[in-house]
Amino acid sequence: MNGSEIGQHVIAHLGPYSIHLDTLIISWIVMALLVVGSWLITRHLKKMPRGFQNMLEVLVEFLENLLKENMSPQGYSAFPYIATLFLFILFSNLMGVIPGLVIPELKSPTGDINVTFGMALVVFILSQAYSIKARGGKGYLLSFFKPNPLFLPLNLIEQVTRPLTLAFRLFGNIFAGEVLLIILYILVPVLIPMVWSAFSIFIGVIQAYLFVMLGIAYISSAIEE
Repeated sequence: MNGSEIGQHVIAHLGPYSIHLDTLIISWIVMALLVVGSWLITRHLKKMPRGFQNMLEVLVEFLENLLKENMSPQGYSAFPYIATLFLFILFSNLMGVIPGLVIPELKSPTGDINVTFGMALVVFILSQAYSIKARGGKGYLLSFFKPNPLFLPLNLIEQVTRPLTLAFRLFGNIFAGEVLLIILYILVPVLIPMVWSAFSIFIGVIQAYLFVMLGIAYISSAIEE
């Protein structure tokens, strides 16, 4: 491993498009883990949950309460996406840390701006859809002119910057953590990287939580404004 590898991707070409093949593969691995794991945990549900079923139910209840405490009932239908988003980001964040203890070259999909921007874009589209549903088409368009028409440019800029800040916040934190982890592997191959990896797990959980909380806040404000 050397410094030139930091931030580089395995590139594949599909016609005029370039694809980060490593990000694509690891993203599909994360999705496969979530699908298979969910199926294994839920195929024999018990009234008295134990083990992984208990952990999953605690997580689902936590996310449900998070949604209900920060959003009006009109937005409760967003729960499946919010829960899936949290799990995908969480496992993606950890993908470059836990397996990375053995394979330092393994990177988190969320360390790729294309992935974080894609998720932020979906949150943006959802918030606009919920806003239109809550206000109607006319009320939605008029909301950009509040409190008066002079605020139209500011309201438009605010809408555009929301997905950008959401994407860059997650990408920046995860990418910076991976870069530091690579540097530590080069300088001190054993103890310090392991300590930093443990800290990175904590950061990965917090970043998943923050992304979801901001997503909930954006959807909630779109409904209630």
